[in-house]
Amino acid sequence: DVDNTSNSTDISTGIVSKESGVLTIWWYKGYVEAEKTYLEKIVRDWEKENNRKIQIVFFEQESMLDKAILDALESNATPDIAITYGQLEALLAWQNKIKDVSSIIKPIENSFPASVLKSSSQYNNVTKKSSYYAVQIYQEGVYIHYWKDLILQLGYKDCDIPQDWEGFWQFWQEVHQQLVSQQQDIFGVGFATSPISIDTFLFFEYLLEAYNVKMLDSEGQLLIHRPKTRQKIVEVMEWWTQFFEEGYISPSALVWESPDNNSSFHNRIIAMTPNSTMSIPAARAKEPEVYFDRMATIPYPNKPSGEPMTYLTKVRQVVVFADRNLEDAQNFLSYLIRPEIIGSYIEAMGGRFFPVNKNNWDDPFWDNPDDPHISVVRKMFTEFPTRSHYFSDNPGYVEVLEENVWGQALQQIIIDGASPEKATDWAIARITQIFRQWQ
Repeated sequence: DVDNTSNSTDISTGIVSKESGVLTIWWYKGYVEAEKTYLEKIVRDWEKENNRKIQIVFFEQESMLDKAILDALESNATPDIAITYGQLEALLAWQNKIKDVSSIIKPIENSFPASVLKSSSQYNNVTKKSSYYAVQIYQEGVYIHYWKDLILQLGYKDCDIPQDWEGFWQFWQEVHQQLVSQQQDIFGVGFATSPISIDTFLFFEYLLEAYNVKMLDSEGQLLIHRPKTRQKIVEVMEWWTQFFEEGYISPSALVWESPDNNSSFHNRIIAMTPNSTMSIPAARAKEPEVYFDRMATIPYPNKPSGEPMTYLTKVRQVVVFADRNLEDAQNFLSYLIRPEIIGSYIEAMGGRFFPVNKNNWDDPFWDNPDDPHISVVRKMFTEFPTRSHYFSDNPGYVEVLEENVWGQALQQIIIDGASPEKATDWAIARITQIFRQWQ
């Protein structure tokens, strides 16, 4: 039952048939209430302006939405528009299952950095051509957060944190040792080390970048069989597992799901943590003392080579399945990504994500030197080199992400006692096997 106002539901069964002329959108509910309510406001405004109807289906969990999309393709009951979580657009474009959205992107492509456009441009294995198959909504990195008041208690200031790679991570080991000596039950380092946490995979990809490990060439083909690449992956495995074996990481990190490093941080079980999205500070934005004085966000140190870090951007994108409602779908997305509309939406989320459109980067919300978290994110994305993740370059890498190959390999070392070399060889073999399916 759909009236002139937007009709939203929290269950995936509320699909509107294509015959009804109602635009169906699948989205996720998000971590903060404003993610849902502000999108509903945008929908209502568009409906009023266009005298059309939209039904939104909200999903509680992001991963549930991706599964629902794949199930809908099987049953031929897709929505008109869906936002993806696990970079499904690479798989769907390859299989020719989604619409080309060049008509939306091309007129404004100068508004986006190259790393964002690369995420949107995908290869279609049916047409044998690359084109824009996804509309970019916002982007995220993996950010490092720490308890500022905790290190102050130990006698350190923010400026004492070194900016070289070795010194930076040694600092957190020293923090841990001091906490232990004071009999405080807090771990110095909060790396999710689990095959069921996306943070494990994404942070491992950041480490590969830090060590200048090139996994794919410019054509999206594997480079992991080069001895030098293999050796670098072994180094990253050794680096990570050493933190665990020396007791700097909580044993519970082996079973953390994606939200668990957030809760461990908020409960002060860990002194610092790398986390995808800005959900950690966003959760405390209404507590000024905590947000401004007690917690902090910090850029990555320079790479081991001394070069500045290159930040990997994970772009959240929307795909279009519509046939009957194609014109409305294109119209709505063109409206949604107007800088003033999408900018307000991202701000309403409390800065969990960073704008993809360069026209939003100087908005007062983002260009705010007094905000200890937002100012760091803006600096990372606008003053440092950025690149898209490998799962934007080849649909095979989406499966590598879905299987969390790095999380599995780390556990082979820590739990099963495999050597870093053996775990690396397993990971290389598994990635190669996955890629064979996408030749």
